[in-house]
Amino acid sequence: MPKHKHQIVPNPKPWGSIRSSLHFLIAALVATLLIVTVYLTQEYGVQFLENCTASTTIVKTSGDPSSSCNLFSGKWVFDNQSYPLYKGLQCTYMSDQLACEKFGRKDLSFQNRRWQPHECDLPRFNATALLERLRNKRLVYVGDSLNRNQWVSMVCLVESAVPPELKSMHTNGSLTTFKAIEYNASIEFYWAPLLVESNSDHPVNHRLPDRIVRVQAIEKHARHWTDADFLVFNSFLWWRRSNMSVLWGSFGSSDGIYKKVEMPRVYEMALKTWSNWLEVHVNPNKTQLFFVSMSPTHQSAEEWGVTNGENCYGETELIKEEGYHGNGSDPKIMRVVENVLGELKTRGS
Repeated sequence: MPKHKHQIVPNPKPWGSIRSSLHFLIAALVATLLIVTVYLTQEYGVQFLENCTASTTIVKTSGDPSSSCNLFSGKWVFDNQSYPLYKGLQCTYMSDQLACEKFGRKDLSFQNRRWQPHECDLPRFNATALLERLRNKRLVYVGDSLNRNQWVSMVCLVESAVPPELKSMHTNGSLTTFKAIEYNASIEFYWAPLLVESNSDHPVNHRLPDRIVRVQAIEKHARHWTDADFLVFNSFLWWRRSNMSVLWGSFGSSDGIYKKVEMPRVYEMALKTWSNWLEVHVNPNKTQLFFVSMSPTHQSAEEWGVTNGENCYGETELIKEEGYHGNGSDPKIMRVVENVLGELKTRGS
């Protein structure tokens, strides 16, 4: 069986120890944008970045020039010359949940931060070239608000290159689709915070005190992704509790069986259902898969050395600690992701 083209984010290299994997968590916020702008550039030789060809997409600045560059080992640098790539107030489809400037934020220097890998330079993003690569294709983000944020950013990156009469946005239940009509290209987001079915699947009313998961049921969601060309999954934040209710049976059924199970085990069962579905239903010659595991938590200011702060309210500077991952990042979950994806690869997917 042909192999799927898997990428594990935030560490694009084969997984090492859990500790080394955690060191890459700080790069997770940039991960999915880099996926489509750089990884696909490398693989297909298409110009998603300005003024570059397949041979000059990534310029090595240190180390062995013939070796690959770890794009996820780097830092955020201030760049007020070529950034921001778009302005929130000018993006037609900016979500109010993310519209900081619209609702009064004065400090906007964060928009001028650019990701700089340690060993190479990344040319500037090219929206038209990305749309050309997506011609007649679907890029689908699946997961929770982290992937939704990345989806909004991607839409804002490309929509300015499309005339108003040639673009649209449509929502149908959990699926929201941006369409670039001239290219017959779509960039979509599907709300499925636990990937499998749960009582948190409603795209708006999903914050419930007792989270219930159907760990063996994914078809209701997955039928919306089957023919996608690029699939970007994420699932972590909604699993952050000690145990969860697992349902064998259907919601509303009188004969359903409920059982409280420790969260890591439930997460593993859900991911195995997800990976089994991918193995059977996704065409490896058509679809490229990515999985974003988690991003660093930032709930307590004490974690980054602020003694008189309670959380991140009022913070305007970056967390500069090398390898910071936050107390809420769970190594057990990292191991589950590593094991499940490793098994999927072993099976030839």
